[in-house]
Amino acid sequence: MRLGIVPVLREHPTVLLLAVSTTLLTTGQGMVAPILPLYADSLGVSLATVGLVISVFGLARFLTNMPTAVLSERFGRRSVLVGGPLIAAAGNALAGTADSLAPLMVYRFIAGVGSAAFITGAVIFIGDISTPANRGRLMSVYQGSFALGITLGPSMGGLIAEIFGLRGPFFAVGAVSLVSGIWAFFRVPETRPSSDDADGRPQVGRQDGPVTQEGRWSRYSFLKSRDFILVGLVLAAIFFTRGGAQFTLLPLKGSDELGLSPGQIGAIFTIPPVLAFLLLPFSGSVSDRFGRKKTIVPGLLIVSIAMMVLGASPALMLYAVGMTLFGLGNGIQGPTPVAYVADISPRARQSIAQGAARSFGDLALLIAPPLMGLAADTYGATTALVGNGAVVGVVGLAFLLFARESVTRQPGTREERTGGRRV
Repeated sequence: MRLGIVPVLREHPTVLLLAVSTTLLTTGQGMVAPILPLYADSLGVSLATVGLVISVFGLARFLTNMPTAVLSERFGRRSVLVGGPLIAAAGNALAGTADSLAPLMVYRFIAGVGSAAFITGAVIFIGDISTPANRGRLMSVYQGSFALGITLGPSMGGLIAEIFGLRGPFFAVGAVSLVSGIWAFFRVPETRPSSDDADGRPQVGRQDGPVTQEGRWSRYSFLKSRDFILVGLVLAAIFFTRGGAQFTLLPLKGSDELGLSPGQIGAIFTIPPVLAFLLLPFSGSVSDRFGRKKTIVPGLLIVSIAMMVLGASPALMLYAVGMTLFGLGNGIQGPTPVAYVADISPRARQSIAQGAARSFGDLALLIAPPLMGLAADTYGATTALVGNGAVVGVVGLAFLLFARESVTRQPGTREERTGGRRV
């Protein structure tokens, strides 16, 4: 099997069209990531309250994932890939006008709705066009475009904040999100499957009368499987760390304990996404060739170590080392958890599967910022970050021990030559 990204891009060039829209949207998200805690802190609130400003974004995403899955099933993927960025544009631009905590939280909620709609639609899009033979690499292209935007965003956001003030990045994000929606409208195609199943055959029982309530629920029995719950916990650990550490405590630690300016914080926050971006082709190829667990578990364990280093860092150098490890861990696991969800879910239920899996993560994103902020207020930032790292490590070991491997193909099989689906 060829491990390169180029061959799968030749077979599926539409993923590049989605990648452009993704990069535009996430560049905007990256602009405000290191600035938002400082912006909220400027309103004179506690660390726990700053966490609430972060978590309201997660609340919006958590509440939006499943409706997005339903809408994409009924009206198509483009409905959310276009509508999501437009909603995000409005929410982010309005956030730049907030002069108190309440409106800021409302506008961040609106931005979260738009972000969730697009991101959930994007992973469903990749699930539509991919197979187990190439899913890791196609997901890595999408994740790479996501990481590219996050990489470009912090430095841009920090520079804009230093020139125009802390409100400036929010208006810039609104403009970039608007461009993302316009691009998706004109260039991103529809990929919603027909009423046939993954192999193009009519679904069994389609003409056999109405589906019973028991039969309807049985279609979603995979959501209760051990593998689905474990990968949901993996996503929860990733999102918890992102919301509670990366987006809440670490910018404040850099500002309060290390004396870094917004521009310096933005610059150092580019380290993890740059490393993750560079490692994505590797992670996608390895997961396609050797299995999803080969990248998920090492990635989580490295993130665990990174959080402990960051928690204990008394100086800029160790802080930078921790951020480097954080980027390595995220890059190694890359898009593999999302690919794993697609592997273990029926193609006809991809929308619901991806929406439910993202809900695991977004629930963690919702509770992490106030929980980590409260822990930092009570026990100190060091204890909070080290505890975060311990939780991530436990989840990684649990996935290693109890999750089954979803990719077990033999080179040279007909499935590999033809990209046959396995659901």
